[in-house]
Amino acid sequence: MAYSLLRRTGQFRIADTEKVKDMSSSPDQSTTSDIEATSTLRWQRRFLMALTVLAWIVTAGLIFWGIGLIIEPVILLVISALLAYLCYPVVQLFQRIMPRALAIGISLLLVLGVLCFLLYTVLVATVQQFVALIRSLQVVIADPASASRFQPVIHFLNHSGVSPNYFDGSAQQILAFLMQNTLFNVLPIVSSVLHLFITGIVIFSLTVYFMIDGYRVNGWLRNKTPVKFRGRINLFMNVVEKSLGSFVRGQVLLAFIMSVIVGVGAYFIGVPYIFLLSVIVFVFEFVPVIGAYISGAIGILFALSVGWQTALIYGIFVTLMQGVLDGQILAPRIIGNSVGLHSIIAIVALLIGTRLFGLFGALFSAPVAGIIQVFVLAFWATWREQHPDQFPEERKSKASESKASLDEHEQTVVKT
Repeated sequence: MAYSLLRRTGQFRIADTEKVKDMSSSPDQSTTSDIEATSTLRWQRRFLMALTVLAWIVTAGLIFWGIGLIIEPVILLVISALLAYLCYPVVQLFQRIMPRALAIGISLLLVLGVLCFLLYTVLVATVQQFVALIRSLQVVIADPASASRFQPVIHFLNHSGVSPNYFDGSAQQILAFLMQNTLFNVLPIVSSVLHLFITGIVIFSLTVYFMIDGYRVNGWLRNKTPVKFRGRINLFMNVVEKSLGSFVRGQVLLAFIMSVIVGVGAYFIGVPYIFLLSVIVFVFEFVPVIGAYISGAIGILFALSVGWQTALIYGIFVTLMQGVLDGQILAPRIIGNSVGLHSIIAIVALLIGTRLFGLFGALFSAPVAGIIQVFVLAFWATWREQHPDQFPEERKSKASESKASLDEHEQTVVKT
Protein backbone atom coordinates (compact mmCIF):
# COMPACT_ATOMS: atom_id res chain seq x y z
CA MET A 1 0.00 0.00 0.00
CA ALA A 2 2.72 2.42 1.04
CA TYR A 3 4.82 1.34 -1.90
CA SER A 4 2.02 1.97 -4.35
CA LEU A 5 1.37 5.41 -2.81
CA LEU A 6 5.04 6.35 -3.13
CA ARG A 7 5.05 5.09 -6.67
CA ARG A 8 2.04 7.19 -7.60
CA THR A 9 3.57 10.22 -5.88
CA GLY A 10 6.77 9.73 -7.87
CA GLN A 11 4.83 9.50 -11.11
CA PHE A 12 2.98 12.70 -10.25
CA ARG A 13 6.26 14.46 -9.51
CA ILE A 14 7.77 13.25 -12.79
CA ALA A 15 4.67 14.42 -14.68
CA ASP A 16 4.79 17.81 -12.94
CA THR A 17 8.47 18.14 -13.81
CA GLU A 18 7.77 17.36 -17.47
CA LYS A 19 4.93 19.91 -17.49
CA VAL A 20 7.26 22.53 -16.02
CA LYS A 21 9.84 21.74 -18.69
CA ASP A 22 7.22 21.97 -21.42
CA MET A 23 6.00 25.30 -20.03
CA SER A 24 9.53 26.64 -19.80
CA SER A 25 10.34 25.66 -23.42
CA SER A 26 6.99 26.68 -25.02
CA PRO A 27 7.75 30.47 -25.43
CA ASP A 28 10.88 29.76 -27.48
CA GLN A 29 9.07 27.27 -29.66
CA SER A 30 6.11 29.64 -30.21
CA THR A 31 8.47 32.52 -31.11
CA THR A 32 10.26 30.34 -33.66
CA SER A 33 6.98 29.20 -35.19
CA ASP A 34 5.73 32.82 -35.41
CA ILE A 35 8.92 33.88 -37.21
CA GLU A 36 8.60 31.00 -39.65
CA ALA A 37 4.94 31.83 -40.30
CA THR A 38 5.76 35.52 -40.86
CA SER A 39 8.54 34.64 -43.30
CA THR A 40 6.24 32.27 -45.16
CA LEU A 41 3.51 34.92 -45.41
CA ARG A 42 6.03 37.48 -46.62
CA TRP A 43 7.24 35.23 -49.44
CA GLN A 44 3.66 34.30 -50.33
CA ARG A 45 2.79 38.01 -50.54
CA ARG A 46 5.80 38.70 -52.77
CA PHE A 47 4.91 35.77 -54.99
CA LEU A 48 1.32 36.97 -55.33
CA MET A 49 2.50 40.51 -56.13
CA ALA A 50 4.82 39.18 -58.83
CA LEU A 51 1.99 37.11 -60.29
CA THR A 52 -0.28 40.17 -60.24
CA VAL A 53 2.28 42.30 -62.08
CA LEU A 54 2.82 39.56 -64.66
CA ALA A 55 -0.94 39.21 -65.10
CA TRP A 56 -1.30 42.96 -65.71
CA ILE A 57 1.56 42.89 -68.22
CA VAL A 58 0.00 39.97 -70.08
CA THR A 59 -3.40 41.70 -70.02
CA ALA A 60 -1.91 44.92 -71.40
CA GLY A 61 -0.09 42.95 -74.10
CA LEU A 62 -3.31 41.20 -75.12
CA ILE A 63 -5.15 44.52 -75.21
CA PHE A 64 -2.50 46.11 -77.45
CA TRP A 65 -2.46 42.99 -79.64
CA GLY A 66 -6.22 43.20 -80.06
CA ILE A 67 -6.02 46.92 -80.81
CA GLY A 68 -3.36 46.19 -83.42
CA LEU A 69 -5.77 43.85 -85.22
CA ILE A 70 -8.46 46.52 -85.54
CA ILE A 71 -6.22 49.57 -85.64
CA GLU A 72 -7.03 50.60 -89.23
CA PRO A 73 -10.81 51.06 -88.75
CA VAL A 74 -10.15 52.69 -85.38
CA ILE A 75 -7.77 55.17 -87.05
CA LEU A 76 -10.38 55.95 -89.72
CA LEU A 77 -12.96 56.51 -86.99
CA VAL A 78 -10.61 58.83 -85.09
CA ILE A 79 -9.72 60.80 -88.23
CA SER A 80 -13.41 61.22 -89.07
CA ALA A 81 -14.18 62.41 -85.56
CA LEU A 82 -11.29 64.88 -85.71
CA LEU A 83 -12.45 66.25 -89.07
CA ALA A 84 -15.97 66.67 -87.71
CA TYR A 85 -14.53 68.39 -84.65
CA LEU A 86 -12.49 70.74 -86.83
CA CYS A 87 -15.52 71.56 -89.00
CA TYR A 88 -17.84 72.11 -86.03
CA PRO A 89 -17.01 75.84 -85.56
CA VAL A 90 -17.76 76.47 -89.25
CA VAL A 91 -21.09 74.65 -88.88
CA GLN A 92 -21.97 76.79 -85.86
CA LEU A 93 -21.14 79.93 -87.84
CA PHE A 94 -23.34 78.98 -90.81
CA GLN A 95 -26.11 77.63 -88.57
CA ARG A 96 -26.91 81.16 -87.43
CA ILE A 97 -28.26 82.08 -90.86
CA MET A 98 -29.44 78.74 -92.32
CA PRO A 99 -30.77 75.31 -91.28
CA ARG A 100 -28.38 72.82 -89.72
CA ALA A 101 -28.44 70.33 -92.62
CA LEU A 102 -27.61 73.06 -95.13
CA ALA A 103 -24.91 74.43 -92.83
CA ILE A 104 -23.30 70.98 -92.56
CA GLY A 105 -23.36 70.50 -96.34
CA ILE A 106 -21.86 73.91 -97.10
CA SER A 107 -19.21 73.50 -94.39
CA LEU A 108 -18.15 70.11 -95.73
CA LEU A 109 -18.03 71.35 -99.32
CA LEU A 110 -16.04 74.42 -98.27
CA VAL A 111 -13.53 72.47 -96.17
CA LEU A 112 -13.15 69.71 -98.75
CA GLY A 113 -12.76 72.24 -101.56
CA VAL A 114 -10.00 74.06 -99.73
CA LEU A 115 -8.26 70.78 -98.84
CA CYS A 116 -8.48 69.44 -102.39
CA PHE A 117 -7.14 72.68 -103.85
CA LEU A 118 -4.23 72.76 -101.40
CA LEU A 119 -3.47 69.06 -101.88
CA TYR A 120 -3.59 69.36 -105.65
CA THR A 121 -1.36 72.43 -105.72
CA VAL A 122 1.12 71.05 -103.22
CA LEU A 123 1.20 67.53 -104.69
CA VAL A 124 1.74 68.77 -108.25
CA ALA A 125 4.58 71.04 -107.15
CA THR A 126 6.03 68.31 -104.92
CA VAL A 127 5.97 65.69 -107.69
CA GLN A 128 7.55 68.10 -110.16
CA GLN A 129 10.34 69.00 -107.74
CA PHE A 130 10.84 65.35 -106.79
CA VAL A 131 11.25 64.45 -110.47
CA ALA A 132 13.67 67.37 -110.85
CA LEU A 133 15.65 66.02 -107.90
CA ILE A 134 15.91 62.58 -109.52
CA ARG A 135 17.01 64.12 -112.82
CA SER A 136 19.64 66.18 -111.02
CA LEU A 137 20.97 63.02 -109.40
CA GLN A 138 21.09 61.36 -112.82
CA VAL A 139 23.12 64.28 -114.19
CA VAL A 140 25.51 64.11 -111.24
CA ILE A 141 26.03 60.39 -111.69
CA ALA A 142 26.46 60.62 -115.46
CA ASP A 143 28.83 63.61 -115.46
CA PRO A 144 29.71 65.04 -112.03
CA ALA A 145 31.78 67.85 -113.55
CA SER A 146 28.77 69.31 -115.40
CA ALA A 147 26.54 69.53 -112.31
CA SER A 148 27.46 72.93 -110.95
CA ARG A 149 24.74 72.85 -108.29
CA PHE A 150 26.20 69.79 -106.58
CA GLN A 151 29.86 70.77 -106.96
CA PRO A 152 30.10 72.25 -103.42
CA VAL A 153 28.83 68.98 -101.97
CA ILE A 154 31.29 66.96 -104.07
CA HIS A 155 34.23 69.18 -103.09
CA PHE A 156 33.20 69.01 -99.43
CA LEU A 157 33.07 65.21 -99.54
CA ASN A 158 36.44 65.05 -101.32
CA HIS A 159 38.07 67.24 -98.67
CA SER A 160 36.46 65.07 -95.97
CA GLY A 161 38.21 61.96 -97.28
CA VAL A 162 35.35 60.48 -99.32
CA SER A 163 36.69 59.17 -102.61
CA PRO A 164 34.86 59.89 -105.89
CA ASN A 165 34.39 56.15 -106.46
CA TYR A 166 32.63 55.76 -103.13
CA PHE A 167 30.50 58.80 -103.91
CA ASP A 168 29.56 57.43 -107.34
CA GLY A 169 28.66 54.04 -105.88
CA SER A 170 26.48 55.57 -103.17
CA ALA A 171 24.78 57.85 -105.69
CA GLN A 172 24.07 54.87 -107.95
CA GLN A 173 22.49 52.99 -105.05
CA ILE A 174 20.35 55.99 -104.08
CA LEU A 175 19.21 56.52 -107.65
CA ALA A 176 18.41 52.83 -108.10
CA PHE A 177 16.38 52.87 -104.88
CA LEU A 178 14.44 55.97 -105.95
CA MET A 179 13.80 54.67 -109.44
CA GLN A 180 12.74 51.26 -108.20
CA ASN A 181 10.33 52.64 -105.61
CA THR A 182 8.84 55.51 -107.60
CA LEU A 183 8.92 54.74 -111.32
CA PHE A 184 8.93 50.98 -111.77
CA ASN A 185 6.34 50.01 -109.15
CA VAL A 186 3.39 51.34 -111.12
CA LEU A 187 0.90 48.70 -109.98
CA PRO A 188 1.45 49.23 -106.23
CA ILE A 189 1.19 52.98 -106.76
CA VAL A 190 -2.14 52.61 -108.58
CA SER A 191 -3.37 50.21 -105.91
CA SER A 192 -2.36 52.66 -103.20
CA VAL A 193 -4.17 55.50 -104.98
CA LEU A 194 -7.36 53.43 -105.24
CA HIS A 195 -7.09 52.41 -101.59
CA LEU A 196 -6.58 56.05 -100.64
CA PHE A 197 -9.63 57.05 -102.70
CA ILE A 198 -11.84 54.44 -101.01
CA THR A 199 -10.48 55.44 -97.61
CA GLY A 200 -11.31 59.07 -98.37
CA ILE A 201 -14.91 58.12 -99.21
CA VAL A 202 -15.22 56.18 -95.94
CA ILE A 203 -13.76 59.07 -93.94
CA PHE A 204 -16.09 61.54 -95.68
CA SER A 205 -19.16 59.38 -94.90
CA LEU A 206 -18.19 58.93 -91.26
CA THR A 207 -17.49 62.66 -90.94
CA VAL A 208 -20.99 63.45 -92.23
CA TYR A 209 -22.55 61.09 -89.67
CA PHE A 210 -20.44 62.55 -86.88
CA MET A 211 -21.49 66.09 -87.81
CA ILE A 212 -25.17 65.13 -88.03
CA ASP A 213 -25.49 63.06 -84.85
CA GLY A 214 -22.37 64.00 -82.93
CA TYR A 215 -24.03 66.59 -80.70
CA ARG A 216 -26.81 64.10 -79.84
CA VAL A 217 -24.30 61.49 -78.74
CA ASN A 218 -22.47 64.16 -76.77
CA GLY A 219 -25.64 65.28 -75.00
CA TRP A 220 -26.70 61.69 -74.27
CA LEU A 221 -23.34 60.82 -72.73
CA ARG A 222 -23.33 63.95 -70.58
CA ASN A 223 -26.96 63.95 -69.41
CA LYS A 224 -28.59 60.53 -69.97
CA THR A 225 -26.03 58.14 -68.54
CA PRO A 226 -26.38 56.76 -64.97
CA VAL A 227 -25.68 59.30 -62.26
CA LYS A 228 -23.03 57.02 -60.75
CA PHE A 229 -20.87 57.25 -63.88
CA ARG A 230 -21.94 60.66 -65.19
CA GLY A 231 -19.22 62.59 -63.38
CA ARG A 232 -16.45 60.38 -64.74
CA ILE A 233 -17.89 60.51 -68.26
CA ASN A 234 -18.09 64.31 -68.16
CA LEU A 235 -14.52 64.45 -66.85
CA PHE A 236 -13.34 62.21 -69.67
CA MET A 237 -15.13 64.23 -72.35
CA ASN A 238 -13.89 67.53 -70.95
CA VAL A 239 -10.31 66.26 -70.87
CA VAL A 240 -10.55 64.91 -74.43
CA GLU A 241 -12.06 68.18 -75.66
CA LYS A 242 -9.40 70.25 -73.94
CA SER A 243 -6.34 68.11 -74.69
CA LEU A 244 -7.09 66.51 -78.04
CA GLY A 245 -9.23 69.22 -79.61
CA SER A 246 -6.99 72.10 -78.63
CA PHE A 247 -3.91 70.15 -79.66
CA VAL A 248 -5.22 69.24 -83.12
CA ARG A 249 -6.56 72.68 -83.97
CA GLY A 250 -3.52 74.46 -82.63
CA GLN A 251 -1.10 72.01 -84.22
CA VAL A 252 -2.69 72.34 -87.67
CA LEU A 253 -2.49 76.14 -87.44
CA LEU A 254 1.08 76.00 -86.12
CA ALA A 255 2.20 73.58 -88.84
CA PHE A 256 0.67 75.79 -91.53
CA ILE A 257 2.32 78.94 -90.16
CA MET A 258 5.75 77.30 -89.82
CA SER A 259 5.61 75.71 -93.28
CA VAL A 260 4.80 79.10 -94.83
CA ILE A 261 7.51 80.93 -92.86
CA VAL A 262 10.20 78.32 -93.57
CA GLY A 263 9.17 78.09 -97.24
CA VAL A 264 9.31 81.87 -97.74
CA GLY A 265 12.63 82.10 -95.92
CA ALA A 266 14.10 79.24 -97.94
CA TYR A 267 12.95 80.95 -101.15
CA PHE A 268 14.78 84.18 -100.31
CA ILE A 269 17.86 82.30 -99.10
CA GLY A 270 18.02 80.36 -102.35
CA VAL A 271 17.25 76.82 -101.19
CA PRO A 272 15.81 74.63 -104.00
CA TYR A 273 12.67 72.47 -103.87
CA ILE A 274 10.58 74.97 -101.88
CA PHE A 275 7.21 73.18 -102.08
CA LEU A 276 8.74 69.83 -101.20
CA LEU A 277 10.50 71.41 -98.23
CA SER A 278 7.30 73.15 -97.08
CA VAL A 279 5.40 69.84 -97.18
CA ILE A 280 8.16 68.17 -95.15
CA VAL A 281 8.05 70.97 -92.55
CA PHE A 282 4.24 70.75 -92.34
CA VAL A 283 4.22 66.97 -91.85
CA PHE A 284 7.06 66.80 -89.32
CA GLU A 285 5.58 69.67 -87.30
CA PHE A 286 3.08 67.12 -85.96
CA VAL A 287 5.87 64.88 -84.65
CA PRO A 288 6.72 66.12 -81.14
CA VAL A 289 10.20 67.06 -79.94
CA ILE A 290 12.26 65.66 -82.84
CA GLY A 291 10.10 66.56 -85.84
CA ALA A 292 11.57 70.05 -86.21
CA TYR A 293 15.12 68.67 -86.13
CA ILE A 294 14.34 66.13 -88.86
CA SER A 295 12.75 68.69 -91.20
CA GLY A 296 15.60 71.12 -90.50
CA ALA A 297 18.23 68.50 -91.35
CA ILE A 298 16.44 67.65 -94.62
CA GLY A 299 16.34 71.35 -95.53
CA ILE A 300 20.06 71.70 -94.83
CA LEU A 301 20.74 68.77 -97.17
CA PHE A 302 18.72 70.52 -99.86
CA ALA A 303 20.67 73.74 -99.25
CA LEU A 304 24.01 71.90 -99.56
CA SER A 305 23.22 71.34 -103.24
CA VAL A 306 23.68 75.12 -103.72
CA GLY A 307 26.68 75.62 -101.46
CA TRP A 308 27.88 75.39 -97.91
CA GLN A 309 27.28 79.13 -97.41
CA THR A 310 23.62 78.69 -98.30
CA ALA A 311 23.39 75.64 -96.04
CA LEU A 312 24.94 77.60 -93.16
CA ILE A 313 22.56 80.53 -93.62
CA TYR A 314 19.56 78.22 -93.86
CA GLY A 315 20.71 76.25 -90.82
CA ILE A 316 20.89 79.44 -88.73
CA PHE A 317 17.53 80.60 -90.09
CA VAL A 318 15.69 77.33 -89.43
CA THR A 319 17.26 77.03 -85.96
CA LEU A 320 15.97 80.47 -85.02
CA MET A 321 12.55 79.80 -86.53
CA GLN A 322 12.05 76.34 -85.04
CA GLY A 323 13.75 76.95 -81.70
CA VAL A 324 12.75 80.53 -80.89
CA LEU A 325 9.70 81.43 -82.95
CA ASP A 326 8.06 77.99 -82.87
CA GLY A 327 9.12 76.65 -79.49
CA GLN A 328 9.15 79.83 -77.40
CA ILE A 329 6.62 82.20 -79.01
CA LEU A 330 4.04 80.54 -81.26
CA ALA A 331 3.57 77.11 -79.65
CA PRO A 332 2.86 78.35 -76.08
CA ARG A 333 0.34 80.90 -77.38
CA ILE A 334 -1.38 78.77 -80.03
CA ILE A 335 -1.43 75.39 -78.31
CA GLY A 336 -1.03 76.67 -74.75
CA ASN A 337 -1.09 74.18 -71.93
CA SER A 338 -3.55 71.83 -73.62
CA VAL A 339 -1.17 68.87 -73.32
CA GLY A 340 1.49 69.96 -70.82
CA LEU A 341 3.85 66.99 -71.16
CA HIS A 342 7.42 66.84 -69.96
CA SER A 343 9.97 66.33 -72.73
CA ILE A 344 10.97 62.86 -71.47
CA ILE A 345 7.35 61.71 -71.36
CA ALA A 346 6.74 63.15 -74.84
CA ILE A 347 9.74 61.29 -76.29
CA VAL A 348 8.75 58.01 -74.61
CA ALA A 349 5.17 58.42 -75.84
CA LEU A 350 6.48 59.14 -79.34
CA LEU A 351 8.61 55.97 -79.34
CA ILE A 352 5.78 53.80 -78.01
CA GLY A 353 3.20 55.26 -80.40
CA THR A 354 5.50 54.88 -83.40
CA ARG A 355 6.36 51.30 -82.44
CA LEU A 356 2.75 50.25 -81.95
CA PHE A 357 0.80 52.25 -84.53
CA GLY A 358 3.33 53.70 -86.99
CA LEU A 359 2.87 57.21 -88.37
CA PHE A 360 -0.52 57.78 -86.76
CA GLY A 361 0.91 56.70 -83.43
CA ALA A 362 3.64 59.31 -83.82
CA LEU A 363 1.13 62.01 -84.71
CA PHE A 364 -1.28 61.35 -81.85
CA SER A 365 1.17 60.19 -79.19
CA ALA A 366 1.37 63.58 -77.46
CA PRO A 367 -2.39 64.25 -76.99
CA VAL A 368 -3.09 60.66 -75.94
CA ALA A 369 -0.25 60.82 -73.41
CA GLY A 370 -1.64 64.15 -72.20
CA ILE A 371 -5.08 62.59 -71.66
CA ILE A 372 -3.56 59.66 -69.76
CA GLN A 373 -1.51 62.09 -67.66
CA VAL A 374 -4.63 64.06 -66.68
CA PHE A 375 -6.42 60.92 -65.50
CA VAL A 376 -3.37 59.65 -63.62
CA LEU A 377 -3.03 62.99 -61.83
CA ALA A 378 -6.77 63.01 -61.03
CA PHE A 379 -6.56 59.47 -59.63
CA TRP A 380 -3.49 60.42 -57.59
CA ALA A 381 -5.21 63.49 -56.12
CA THR A 382 -8.29 61.44 -55.20
CA TRP A 383 -6.18 58.74 -53.59
CA ARG A 384 -4.27 61.31 -51.53
CA GLU A 385 -7.51 62.81 -50.28
CA GLN A 386 -8.79 59.37 -49.28
CA HIS A 387 -5.52 58.37 -47.51
CA PRO A 388 -4.31 61.41 -45.56
CA ASP A 389 -2.57 59.17 -43.02
CA GLN A 390 0.04 58.30 -45.67
CA PHE A 391 1.16 61.95 -45.87
CA PRO A 392 1.78 63.16 -42.29
CA GLU A 393 4.04 65.99 -43.48
CA GLU A 394 1.19 67.59 -45.40
CA ARG A 395 -1.11 67.30 -42.40
CA LYS A 396 1.47 69.05 -40.25
CA SER A 397 1.97 71.80 -42.81
CA LYS A 398 -1.79 72.27 -43.16
CA ALA A 399 -2.16 72.36 -39.39
CA SER A 400 0.59 74.97 -39.07
CA GLU A 401 -0.97 77.04 -41.88
CA SER A 402 -4.39 76.90 -40.25
CA LYS A 403 -2.88 77.83 -36.88
CA ALA A 404 -1.03 80.76 -38.42
CA SER A 405 -4.19 81.98 -40.16
CA LEU A 406 -6.13 81.62 -36.89
CA ASP A 407 -3.50 83.63 -34.99
CA GLU A 408 -3.58 86.30 -37.67
CA HIS A 409 -7.37 86.44 -37.45
CA GLU A 410 -7.22 86.76 -33.64
CA GLN A 411 -4.69 89.58 -33.92
CA THR A 412 -6.94 91.35 -36.39
CA VAL A 413 -9.90 90.98 -34.04
CA VAL A 414 -7.87 92.32 -31.10
CA LYS A 415 -6.72 95.33 -33.12
CA THR A 416 -10.27 96.15 -34.18
